[in-house]
Amino acid sequence: MAAIVNNTGTNYTLYYNVLDFFKVIMDNHPSIGHVTQGDIPNFDTREYPEYPIGNIQILTATFGTSITTYNCQLIIADKQKNKNNESIGIENKQTIPFYGVDDLVDIHANTLGILNDLTTFLQDGVYAFQIDGDITCEPFADRFNNGLAGWVATFDLVTHNSKDRCLFNLYP
Repeated sequence: MAAIVNNTGTNYTLYYNVLDFFKVIMDNHPSIGHVTQGDIPNFDTREYPEYPIGNIQILTATFGTSITTYNCQLIIADKQKNKNNESIGIENKQTIPFYGVDDLVDIHANTLGILNDLTTFLQDGVYAFQIDGDITCEPFADRFNNGLAGWVATFDLVTHNSKDRCLFNLYP
């Protein structure tokens, strides 16, 4: 693991800053239509105008000597749609090996590609964040009882924590 950069201008170990970072990179990805944050049972509780959607959830935080490690779940999901052969006149030159009555294979291919983009960006240690260890990705379909399919990536995100002891006098 490369050394975490100590950025003195911004405290990147703050929960708000971690959420903001994920919101910014997902908002800037050209394929993500909407960004959410929160617990899995509340994921996609309403219909969004644009899909796919990205969701970040921080599961745990661990304070080390000079780092904070966040265990994160990044979900990229899209609504499944049935194919009714309504695309007459449009040619898809790509051969898909297991083509069915819906677009599940397409969704799994696209959402895994988006996760690869986002996590590759993070693995370089940008903005004082870096992924520690491997990234586990798990596909899903109908997991949330709302027609969504996609992938969940779970990983540890590490950032510098200066643990400034001079901020508050807690023991007068």
